[in-house]
Amino acid sequence: MRIGIAGIWHETNTFAMERNDTMDSVSIQRGQDVITGAHPKTFIGGFLEGAARDDIELVASVNIHFKHGGIIGKQVYEECRREIIDAFAAMGNLDGVFFAFHGAMVGETPYGDAEGEIVRAARDLLGADLPMVATYDFHSLMSKWENENCVPFPNNTNPHIDGYERGLEAADCLLKMLDGKVKPVTRRLFVPIIGPNIGQSTWSQIPEQEQQLLLFQLNEQRAEMEQTPGVVNITILGGYGYSDAPDAGMSIVATTDDDEEMASRLCAELGQTLWNRRAELLSVRPITTIDDGITQAMSRDEKPVVLVDLGDDPGSACPADSPAVLEALIRLEARDCTLTIRDAEVVEAGLKAGVGATLSMNFGGKIDGRFYQPLQAEGTIRSIDDGNYMILGPTHGGWGRDVNPGAFREANVGPRVVVRFGDKIDVIFSRSRTGKDRDFFKSAGVIIEEKQILVVKSNQAHRASFDPIVASTIELSSPGVSTVDYASLPYKYLRRPIWPIDPDMSWSAQDEGVFDL
Repeated sequence: MRIGIAGIWHETNTFAMERNDTMDSVSIQRGQDVITGAHPKTFIGGFLEGAARDDIELVASVNIHFKHGGIIGKQVYEECRREIIDAFAAMGNLDGVFFAFHGAMVGETPYGDAEGEIVRAARDLLGADLPMVATYDFHSLMSKWENENCVPFPNNTNPHIDGYERGLEAADCLLKMLDGKVKPVTRRLFVPIIGPNIGQSTWSQIPEQEQQLLLFQLNEQRAEMEQTPGVVNITILGGYGYSDAPDAGMSIVATTDDDEEMASRLCAELGQTLWNRRAELLSVRPITTIDDGITQAMSRDEKPVVLVDLGDDPGSACPADSPAVLEALIRLEARDCTLTIRDAEVVEAGLKAGVGATLSMNFGGKIDGRFYQPLQAEGTIRSIDDGNYMILGPTHGGWGRDVNPGAFREANVGPRVVVRFGDKIDVIFSRSRTGKDRDFFKSAGVIIEEKQILVVKSNQAHRASFDPIVASTIELSSPGVSTVDYASLPYKYLRRPIWPIDPDMSWSAQDEGVFDL
C-alpha cells in the first residue's frame, strides 16, 4: 500500500504588516528530501516511524514552510497548493494520504480556509473515499470541511512538545483505516473563547503549578475520555487569536470509530466544562506593565528573572524588533540583563565596525511603526559570530521536555552582533526572529544564568527551554501585534459574540448544535 505525504506550515497573524506576497518567503522540500530531511521529533518524523511497515510504501510530495508573517498572497498560495496537488497527481495510485499542517494558515481572499482548500483539492483529485489523516498545531483554526474529510491529530500541549507523539498517533490511525479496522468520524465543537494564549498553558516545569492549570486539568479529563472504547482521539484546541477568521476561537475535537453521537457528546461535555471554568484562563499568570516588571525583577534576590515581551512575539508573526523593553531597562538603570532584537541595520553596522567599537544609532523599531519607534542610543560591540549553533536542550515545536540526544538539531540564524548598553545590558542583534531557546544565548557568549534579567520575546514557546533554569517569570503588557488586549484588534470576520471580548455573553454546548460544526 502506498501513502502520500505532504506538509504546509504557516501560522498567519492577519494583523501583521509583513505579508507573504512572494515565493522568497517560502522554503520547499521536494520528493525524498521530505523523508530524509525530517527531524525524528516532529509530526512528520513521528509519522514516518509509526508507518514503517513492510507492506507500506511512503511517497513524499512536498513540505512547504513559510517565514513568520501575515496573510499569504493569492498567487503565492495558489502556487504552493499547485505544488502539492501536482505532486500527488504524479504519484500514481495511492491508498492513503498524510498531511502535516499547522492549521492556522490564512490566504488572501478567497483562501481564508487555506488548509481546507488543499484538502478539498486533494479530494477532488484522489476521490471521496481515500483515507486521509493530518497532524495540526495546538493553535489551528480547524474548519468543518477539514473535520469531514481528514482525521485530525492536533497537539495536546502548549508549549508544543508532543509533535512526535501526534505523528505516531496519525500513522496508527491511517494504518488501521487501510486495514479496515477503524472507520473514523470526527466532530468539532466551537467554544466561543478567544485566548489568552498565556492562559492556555498545559504544563509547567514545577509540578505543583502545573496541576493548577486549567488546561492541564482538562487535558487529564481528555486523556481519561480517550480510554473509552471506540474513541480514537480527543483534543482541546487553543485556536489562534491573532487570526481574523471565523474559526479563530477555541474548539473541542473528538474522533470515534463510526459513532457520531459519542463524538458529539464528548465534545459537548468537555466544551461545557471549559466554558464554565473560562475565567481561570485569565488568572493563570498576572500581567504587569514594563516598568513595574523591571522594578520587580531588579528587587528579587534570585536570578535570572524572565521578563516576557508578550506584545512582540515572533512566533505570532511580530517583527521581533521592539526596543520598548530595552528603553525601559536603560531608563530605569537596570543591570546584568540580556535580550534579543531583530535589526539588520545594526548587524551590518556592527560587522563593519568590529568588536570594541561604539555604535550610536537607532536600534530596533524599523519594521512596523504602529506600536513603537526606534530607540536612539549608544552601545559597545561585545562580540560578533556567524549564528551557527546546536540546540541541545528542550525547546518548543516537538523536541520534548527532557534532554534527549535524538532531539538535538542544528540552527543557523545568520550573523549576530552583541551590543552592550548601560550597566551590562547585553542585546543580541540578528537579522532573524530568534531567541526562543537558551542555546541561542549561550552560543552568542551570553550566560543567562549570570544575568539578573532575561527578556524573551515570546508568549508560550520559550517556556519549554527556559522554565527549567530560571528563578521566576514576569509577563509584560508590552506593545505590539501580539497584544494581550484582543478587543483592541480590528477584527472583521471573527465569530461574535466571543468571550472575553464580549464579557456578558451566554453560551451552552447544547445550544451550539455540535452536529452543524
